Amino acid sequence: MKLKSFIDNFTATSLAIIVHVVLLGILVLSLDWSNPASPPSSRVEPVKAVVVDESEVAEEIEQIKRREEKKRKNEEKRTRALEREAQKAREQRREEEKRLSELQRRLAEERHKRDDNARKQQEEAAKALAEIRRQRARELEELEKLKRQESDVEKRRLEDEAALAVLAAQHKALTDEKRKIEEAKRRAQAERKRVEEQTRKAKAAREAEQKRVAAVAAAAAAKAAEDKKRKQEAAEREAEEQRKRAEAEERRMEEERKRAEAEERRKLEEKALREQMALEQAQLDAQRARLRDRNLAEYIGQIQATVNRNWIRPPGATKGLKCTVKVAQIPGGEVIRVVITNGSGNVAFDRSVENAVLRSSPLPQPKDPSLFDREIKFEFEPED
Repeated sequence: MKLKSFIDNFTATSLAIIVHVVLLGILVLSLDWSNPASPPSSRVEPVKAVVVDESEVAEEIEQIKRREEKKRKNEEKRTRALEREAQKAREQRREEEKRLSELQRRLAEERHKRDDNARKQQEEAAKALAEIRRQRARELEELEKLKRQESDVEKRRLEDEAALAVLAAQHKALTDEKRKIEEAKRRAQAERKRVEEQTRKAKAAREAEQKRVAAVAAAAAAKAAEDKKRKQEAAEREAEEQRKRAEAEERRMEEERKRAEAEERRKLEEKALREQMALEQAQLDAQRARLRDRNLAEYIGQIQATVNRNWIRPPGATKGLKCTVKVAQIPGGEVIRVVITNGSGNVAFDRSVENAVLRSSPLPQPKDPSLFDREIKFEFEPED
């Protein structure tokens, strides 16, 4: 309404201005501008009045009114168009406000749902975090247990190494003693050969001497009686010498017997020594076997602990389940095949154990490289 009042006032004012301008233009056109100005004379010219045709003015005013009316109608038409557009804009705004309200309601619902989902996710994340922390605590406890086991194993290993060192020293001493005994045996054999050679020579000398004595006795019988006493004395001296030689031979034979007895004792002692060395070697082999068994058990235990850490309990898996696993691996511990040789009766549990073994690749390596085997077999029973 204000816009219409302003347009009406503007139209009236414009019409008045236009009428005055038209009248002024008529007055100007009615003046005679053809004669140049002349000096004033003493004769007074009469004033010529110009008669304005009122009909022309009225017609001109009517035309102006018609134009103004047309302009006013156009303005009204444009005003109505603007009002329609404004009404349409208001309707669109109301529609937009309605859509905005609906959108805000949906956003509120989405925000509520998102908040619920976020809360649920936070709760699930908190549960998962608690489970992870419990799993971490179990892993730390298992790690402490393994550290204690490793400490005990290391202590036993050091004890075994010390025992092995003692046994090795004893074995070396026995080896040295055996070498000395062998050397003494060789010397005794050489001495025995030497004594036998001396005995043979003495026997040959005694036989030669006996022959010589017999010849001397035969020659003595043929000699004169005066030589008999001298010969008899010589024979007595010879007999004494032979007796002494016989006593010396007896002493030598006694010494030979004693040496033979000593050799027999040495052989018995050597046999006992060999039996002692064999016993100690068997004890050493047994200790090595026990050490290998402990290292193998430790190696399998490390693999079981690693698989247990990577194992995820499947839904529905009850306590007390266990299965036997055969694993094929290559040097370095990379797993290439997993087979359940003795299942638990729960397919999901057996599958979870296979996945845990695959996740544990590469497997821990043994301290003793000789314990590595391309196929290992162990029993998996989770620690509940």
